[in-house]
Amino acid sequence: MLSLCVLAASALSAREFTDQQGRKLDAEVVAVAGDQVSLKRAADGRAFTVPVATFSAADQGFIKEWGLANQKYSFDVTYEKKKVDSTKKKFGAELMTTETWSYKIALRNRLPVEIQNLRVDYWVFKKEDQGKGKGTARVAASGSNKVDSLKGSGTHSFDSLPVSLNKTQLEGNFIYIDGTRPRFADAMGGLVVRVFDPKNREVFSYASDNNLLPAAAGQTRGSASNAGN
Repeated sequence: MLSLCVLAASALSAREFTDQQGRKLDAEVVAVAGDQVSLKRAADGRAFTVPVATFSAADQGFIKEWGLANQKYSFDVTYEKKKVDSTKKKFGAELMTTETWSYKIALRNRLPVEIQNLRVDYWVFKKEDQGKGKGTARVAASGSNKVDSLKGSGTHSFDSLPVSLNKTQLEGNFIYIDGTRPRFADAMGGLVVRVFDPKNREVFSYASDNNLLPAAAGQTRGSASNAGN
C-alpha cells in the first residue's frame, strides 16, 4: 500500500513532456540550472539531466516558469570604502576639507547555478559629526543596480553613488571663543543591500548593522538618488 501511495503521488506531480522528435515522457521537474533541467521519470523514478532545448516550445516555457517559481538564492555581500575626490577650502583660520567617498559592493552567488534578471537596491549611510542627529547614521545616497546574469559561484561588483563627507579644523594657534579647538569630521555610516528576483520579490537582504534596516525597509528604489547630499 505504501508503494502504491508513493507511485500515486509521483504520478500526480508528473507532467507529460514532448521532445523535439515528438516522443512523450511522463516526468517531474526536480531542478532547473541555466539551460539544463533535471527530471525524475514517473515510470521508474530514475533521475536524469538534459538540455531544456530537448523539449517542445510549450514545455520549455513550462520549465522556465517552474525554474523562476522554485529558484533558490544564497548570497554573500562584501564592500570596501573608495575615496573618489577631495577638496579643501579655508575660511579664516578654519580649514574645511570635503571628501567624496563611495562603497565598492560585491555580491557573490553562493550556489553553483546561474541566476538571471536580479535587481540590487542599496542604501549608503553616513554619520554627521555636527548638527541635529550628531553621530547618527542616516541615509545619504541610494540606488539600484541591474544584474542580467550571475554565474554559479560568480560575483557581481559595482560602485555605489558617492557621498560627501566634511571635515573642519582650526589651523595654527587659533582657538574658539570658548577656548576649545574641536575638530569635526563626518564618516561613512554603513550599507544596506536588498536583492529582488524577476517577479520583484525580495529574496535577500544584508545590512552592515541591523539597526540600519528600518531606514531602508519599504523604500524600494528603481533609480539612483542622492537625497542625503
